[in-house]
Amino acid sequence: MSNHIIFIHVPKTGGTTLNTAMQQAYWQTKPDFYYRHILADTKESNAGDIFDQDNFKKYSHFDIIMMLRHPVDRAISEYYFMKERTEFMKLLQPIPTTFSEFINNPQTHNYVVSFLTGNKIYSKKRPQPKDLKQIITAIETLPIHVGIFEEFGKSLDLFSKETGVEWERKVEVKRMTFKRPRMEELSEELTNSILKFNSLDDELYNYCLEKFNAKKNALSAAKFKFDANKYNHVLPYMANYPFFEFCMENKEYLRKNIGYFKALTDYLIYVMKINDGLKLTKAFNASYLNSIKNQFPGSSFYSSILGAYNTEKEPINQTNAMAKAVDVFFLKNPKDSANYFKPMLFDELLVEIPKMEIKEIFNQFFLKKPYTGGKPG
Repeated sequence: MSNHIIFIHVPKTGGTTLNTAMQQAYWQTKPDFYYRHILADTKESNAGDIFDQDNFKKYSHFDIIMMLRHPVDRAISEYYFMKERTEFMKLLQPIPTTFSEFINNPQTHNYVVSFLTGNKIYSKKRPQPKDLKQIITAIETLPIHVGIFEEFGKSLDLFSKETGVEWERKVEVKRMTFKRPRMEELSEELTNSILKFNSLDDELYNYCLEKFNAKKNALSAAKFKFDANKYNHVLPYMANYPFFEFCMENKEYLRKNIGYFKALTDYLIYVMKINDGLKLTKAFNASYLNSIKNQFPGSSFYSSILGAYNTEKEPINQTNAMAKAVDVFFLKNPKDSANYFKPMLFDELLVEIPKMEIKEIFNQFFLKKPYTGGKPG
């Protein structure tokens, strides 16, 4: 990153995509003076001092950029990303088990303004209108150049024009969420609740959106091509979490079988050395089915999972369908839980590595269809 540019990475605004593009890195780098984000040890934001008026002179010699996202869409993305990460969710009291509980928890309210003032993530100390006023003053005074997530390509062009930062023409989208509802799928009640509880964030977003729109006609998104292949993110995800974590509600089943899932994942990644996300997903699905068939042959449990798998053609959708079949089976057959909650045993002989079809290989490497507007991460 240039030594005159400071990037403020507001969580769930496509910041990992920006950070890696600026650093020409595969994955997110550690926060430092030039990269403001969440500190791993304290879970605090290291962005707060920028918005302190006493520091305006210090930061006036830097080009500062950040991205904002519509509060409703950001809240959806945050929950479906965070719900799998216990180290963060346990900071909320009580720990939410649904999206509704998450957005109603006061510790999540006005997250963006709280982050920009330097608070710890999900701090019980919540921001006030004076904090918003201070942030807007900093944006105007320093200035801070603010892009809009929903106009990602044009925001990159804005940053180039304002700071001189140079981007590669092709930008790989990071941190895509495998499964989450869209804004328009939320009920009116939920949408209104998010806007009510995040009124400071909403005011900040609309203020910056108006400023962005005033420059929008002079900006171009066509300069950039975005690689938004969701299978690019399977490998880093599976290296850290059981693959069913993103789509299975029955966490007890996952805990019972954590040894199996870890052994299977390690074997696929480190022994078979599969580094292609599509192939990894197909291998996980097929190997899991083989293990269920072997441990519970002829059972209704296996039949329900196999049936769900066969209803889908897209591998990631097959993963989701199998997870949901497990959830539904145990809800409908509580008396059978003891029979199928036994920890599964990993057997490398049951691992199946499906061959990639010519069409899949061609699409994966030659026909990736980039998009120019976009919602990364």
